[in-house]
Amino acid sequence: MKYIVNLTLFLFILVSCNQNVSDTSAFDEGLAKFEKNKTLADKTFDAFIAKDLDAMMDMYADDAIWSPANTLDSLTKDALREGMTGWMTEFEVFSFNDRQYYPGVDDNFIPDGSVRTYGTWVGTHNSGATTVSKYYSVTQYNDDGKIVTALEWFDVGGVFDQVESQLQN
Repeated sequence: MKYIVNLTLFLFILVSCNQNVSDTSAFDEGLAKFEKNKTLADKTFDAFIAKDLDAMMDMYADDAIWSPANTLDSLTKDALREGMTGWMTEFEVFSFNDRQYYPGVDDNFIPDGSVRTYGTWVGTHNSGATTVSKYYSVTQYNDDGKIVTALEWFDVGGVFDQVESQLQN
């Protein structure tokens, strides 16, 4: 009987160790992808700030899906280019402060390579009005390091309310 209990305990420990090694390597692999993609996310924001639209768009896959903050729609890369052109035209200067990057996870809470970004956009509108807006996004990447999904959340209306209130003064 003691032999059966010891064998059962040994097999339980062996199986547990094998599962942890597998989970650990999946975790480490996902975290490594996140670290690589975090750098790409940073470069994408920097290209926007520099108003280098072509460099920014090069960070996106041709079939990328963009969900901007002001709609629940899934839009194309062409719509993204048009939207970013609008922001770059309306504002003289942008900065993206307090950037924080966190890994996205799959259903098992294992990092999946996606990047969750928090920060504060500060802008100077062409009118001279300044704006401040909290921002959150989730970006997913393909194996080529291109963004395939970009989901954004911030108060778009609040940005233009800030401009309007400063113009009235």
